Amino acid sequence: MAYANNPNVIGPSEQAGQPNATQAAASSIRAVTWPYNKWASQSNEPRVALRPPVAAPDTEDPLILAIQALQQVMQGVLRTNRLISAPWLLMPPDGESLHQAGGIAMPAVDGNYHAILTIVCPAGRNGIINQIANTVVGGAFADFSGAFQWQIQRNPSSGITAAERNYQLIQAQLGLIDAPAPIAPIRIFENDVIVLAGQNLSLPSPGPSLGGLFGGWFYPRTWDDQWDARDRDNAW
Repeated sequence: MAYANNPNVIGPSEQAGQPNATQAAASSIRAVTWPYNKWASQSNEPRVALRPPVAAPDTEDPLILAIQALQQVMQGVLRTNRLISAPWLLMPPDGESLHQAGGIAMPAVDGNYHAILTIVCPAGRNGIINQIANTVVGGAFADFSGAFQWQIQRNPSSGITAAERNYQLIQAQLGLIDAPAPIAPIRIFENDVIVLAGQNLSLPSPGPSLGGLFGGWFYPRTWDDQWDARDRDNAW
């Protein structure tokens, strides 16, 4: 294809500061359709938004803007009050403390779990467990040695192991009777039977004894009923 000379367009040699050896002029077609000049040599703004643009306010009226800001603050207050009123996070004023310890002699190596401590959530009450102690008293037990292991079980029945999530296989002492370990709350409900059970894998029996503790609180189940009945608009 022959290109017509265009004196208004600078040729590539002249752009590079070199003499035009062929005396060829730049083509007007090059300025319009040549892919290099049309795309690569153009400086375009990036078209990818790195962050969403700030939405323009619906109104510029300062009174309306102040009302909208107040509504957002009140919504945050409602959510905070809802969180604070959760009976499994803060003990309600009519809650009842749970701090119960127990212990047994070291069981035989028989492949079974043996109850060290058992609590029952009273009728009409729900609750939480947020402290635990599980310890070998006496002897030379070492954590993670594989000589003994614990479980926290909920409503165990004959031949069925119903271990709580995260506490199916405890191989270390998480806390002592006089210094129980704080844990994320385990919610319990009326008539639940919660058991700290242990299995002897290689410790001598008779020998050291076992101790356990649950700490937390019970509260009237009506607190949960009120929570569930709250306005769903306050949910986060």
